[in-house]
Amino acid sequence: MVDEVTVLCVDDRGAAESTGDRLERMDDRFSVRTATSTSDALSVLDGSSVDCVVSAFELTDRDGLALLDAVRAEYPDLPFVLFAAEGSDRVASEAVARGATAYLPGRDDTEQYGVLAARIRSAVEQYRVVRQAAAQERVDSVVREVNQALVRADSRAAIERRVCELLSDAEPYTFAWVGRYDSASASIEPTNWAGGESSYLDDVTISADETATGQGPAGRAFRTGEIVVSQNVSEDPSFEPWREQALAHGFRAAAAVPLSYDGDWYGLLVVYADRPRVFDESERSLLAELGDDVAHAMQARDAEAALRRTSTRLESLFENSPDMINVHDGDGRIIDANPALCEALDYEKSELVGMAVWEVDPNIEPEAARRFWESLGNGDRHELETVFRRRDGSTVPVEVHIRRICIDGEEQFVVSSRDISGREARQQQLEARSAAIASATDGMAILDENDEYVFVNQAHAEVYGYDDPDAFVGESWRMCYAESEIDRFKREVFPELEARGEWLGGATGVRADGETFPQEVSLTRLDDGGLICVVRDVTERKEHRRKLELVQQRTRTLMTTQTVEDSAQVAVDTAQEVIEAEISGYHALSEDGQRLRLLTENGGMESAFETLPEYERDSEDPVASVIWEVFERSEPLCIEDTADHDRLAGHTPAGSAIVYPVADHGVFIVSAKAADAFDETDRTLLDILTSTFTVALQRVERESLLREREVELTRQNERLEEFASVVSHDLRNPLSVLEGSLELARDTGETGHLERAERALDRMDQLIEELLTLAREGESIDGMEPVDVDSVVADCWQNVATGTASLQTEATGRIYADESRFKQLLENLVRNSVEHASTSSRSQSVDGGGHGHSDDDEAGTDGEPVTIRIGPLPDGSGFYVEDDGSGVPPSEREAVFESGYSNSPDGTGFGLAIVGRIVDAHGWDVHISESDAGGARFEVTGVERPE
Repeated sequence: MVDEVTVLCVDDRGAAESTGDRLERMDDRFSVRTATSTSDALSVLDGSSVDCVVSAFELTDRDGLALLDAVRAEYPDLPFVLFAAEGSDRVASEAVARGATAYLPGRDDTEQYGVLAARIRSAVEQYRVVRQAAAQERVDSVVREVNQALVRADSRAAIERRVCELLSDAEPYTFAWVGRYDSASASIEPTNWAGGESSYLDDVTISADETATGQGPAGRAFRTGEIVVSQNVSEDPSFEPWREQALAHGFRAAAAVPLSYDGDWYGLLVVYADRPRVFDESERSLLAELGDDVAHAMQARDAEAALRRTSTRLESLFENSPDMINVHDGDGRIIDANPALCEALDYEKSELVGMAVWEVDPNIEPEAARRFWESLGNGDRHELETVFRRRDGSTVPVEVHIRRICIDGEEQFVVSSRDISGREARQQQLEARSAAIASATDGMAILDENDEYVFVNQAHAEVYGYDDPDAFVGESWRMCYAESEIDRFKREVFPELEARGEWLGGATGVRADGETFPQEVSLTRLDDGGLICVVRDVTERKEHRRKLELVQQRTRTLMTTQTVEDSAQVAVDTAQEVIEAEISGYHALSEDGQRLRLLTENGGMESAFETLPEYERDSEDPVASVIWEVFERSEPLCIEDTADHDRLAGHTPAGSAIVYPVADHGVFIVSAKAADAFDETDRTLLDILTSTFTVALQRVERESLLREREVELTRQNERLEEFASVVSHDLRNPLSVLEGSLELARDTGETGHLERAERALDRMDQLIEELLTLAREGESIDGMEPVDVDSVVADCWQNVATGTASLQTEATGRIYADESRFKQLLENLVRNSVEHASTSSRSQSVDGGGHGHSDDDEAGTDGEPVTIRIGPLPDGSGFYVEDDGSGVPPSEREAVFESGYSNSPDGTGFGLAIVGRIVDAHGWDVHISESDAGGARFEVTGVERPE
């Protein structure tokens, strides 16, 4: 199916508007625009998006074929229907040859407009499918080329430039640029572009705020971080500041794509197309993925540049660090030493290089040291306290950090040392603080004035994914955050911390494996410049809030479902979404109350069970016995491990389950393959879901009953209208006859008038009898049982006044029916044939009542006697009743079963209506045709027979 369809109708103004109005009434998805000439039509196509052109043949300036040529020149695939009142076979052939989608004669009738609407829908749907496939392939091709270019680019500028070039060269894109946010001007400034003329960028201003120049795709994409498109520049009000310049450069649509990766912002990519409505949902999705790829490539190039800068900084740090640093090989020979170490030990660098480390540290035993160095893995770090010996023999206490590294395939050891002569008092203070917080459940740490960790409790290490708190000591707090978060701390948090001495708020931490997580952070500045940091992981809290919000959304959905199936599917799907219950389903109670049958499931049952489960009452299946116990006790059952359950162990693929009884409707089974899959929070959420689900089923049941009552009330009203019609109309004639006859009898004394009055009374009695039949019987039956058709036919023949009519039967056997109603059906059909099938009159009369007769003749006595035949249908699907009378004209066969229908002056119009009601009540069908003898043939089908 297609969504909204924009149709351009081209004709003189009145005809175009009339065609448009009729199309919009045909289908509310149609939105019609009109034009009166070829030039007007091309102007509309140039300025807006149109899905289909419908043109007359005669136009004010040129004909429809000329318009078709003009449209095909600019829009080769656009659906075009020539709806030509003045057309001909030649015009039709010419239109198809020139590429028209369809040709239709422009007849002014509803049926033809219905055909036109169907052709439009079909053509637009195919047009959109083809266009979407082409767009998919086109964007995929661009994405492949861009990704290849990203691999080769060596800088962010090169990436930006090449991406713009590739996009601007890809039809229907014509221009692309990349911009970055300029905080000084609060605007988005282009940095690279390609395609068309760059003068467009000279004429426009794009701000990042909420002003008019910030409401376009670029400004909104910057603020929201999501792709934003303008599908039609000429009509989009938010594009008003740049519309004139954009249209002058041939831009008809635009898309702004944020370039961000892992929370870091790298700019904005803006693409322009030469036609409107280019950026459908699939194209936007692909462009968003392209934006992610470009940002990732930029991040990689930035990381390479940062690595180079880091290398330079490390060299500078080595030379200028206040810490004593040396590098030695696996034999303990010093191969490099920084100035701080040379100065502290009073050696020249040339003297230290080549010395053994145990000449500097007298506590080192060479063989033990070599074994220890070999035990360290690459990147491993070790910390110890020892003393260094100066040139003059004196010693200084130091804290040593040693790390094993591999440079160009050679194992080396970097030793960073710090003089700790004056640290004893400070260490005592830190130890006292550490003792107070070491056992805290929240992550707690102390940092010194250099923002380096001096104490970390176990909880703090674990929240960041480390086993050992010592992994933090001596490191900066920056190890726990991404660059973007570090920048935020510097920009927002630290100023407030310095002003108030404390700060409390949220942040995003980074664990040892690179995973990010939400946290709550408390910072308190110490008098000595240090910092106390308390961290709490709030992942579970946020996840719980997310699940609760999802359950709330689904409960609102459950309040709008219309069927039991829809309600159950929402509940089952929600269980999987909220608590990952991969084997879940709803089993509804069968009508006989003996089975709990699977109504809907989440897809996991098909893979978990060889045969989808259905639970019989009193079954020997242990799983069924557990499920029925829950249903009958109306209490939920939680099974943490089915392997420990005395009846379920070994009989179910589920490892854990929660079974909820749903009032008198069925059971909701939520289960997972793993044991202990559901915690207390999961159970609480499921309790909420199941309660709402139960209410939803009760609501659906009530609404269903109301609908049934409404239908029944409608039927009752229809019957009342029928009765009112008879009372107000059909009984009026015999009443008038009765009154007139009695008056004449009084005036003349002739008894003939009394006979006429008696016949009027008989007629009234007949009408009332059949009216009561309709009222009492309705359309329902009490039950069906095997009935012998041949016996019932014999009884009916005795009950109906058949006069000189004769009966021929074929053995029909037994069928399922309500015998009383079936007998009434046959009596009415026989009576109809007897009273209306006189072979002498051939009057083609039929009476829905089947009881009419003339004032002077008894049934079947005014011509040749009628023959009635009853027997089974050849295919065994039912039976027939036919006669050799005058038959029923084809034009009247649809109407004979309507109440009150009769073409006989004596008919009541109810006899065959009663037949129709009885057939409907049995679930059968009845059809009228012509018998071989030319009379009426009634065939009743859909009849079931006992086996």
